[in-house]
Amino acid sequence: MAQTIRFAIFVLSACCAGLAFFTLHSFWAWAAPVAIFIIGSIIAELVFSRLASSEEKQRDLEDRVRNPPT
Repeated sequence: MAQTIRFAIFVLSACCAGLAFFTLHSFWAWAAPVAIFIIGSIIAELVFSRLASSEEKQRDLEDRVRNPPT
């Protein structure tokens, strides 16, 4: 459940960043989406750490070690 919520927050922040990129027509056209995306990622991780059980956190860490991001 916590993984799903983390993914949903991540997708929502990516959508908001895309919307900000297409609606702003100035210096903020690149700065706002980056900030929204970073803040959304941080919030997603905080929510995951708060909601996930210790067993789910352990599985997540094991998955990250076995399948590192490229």
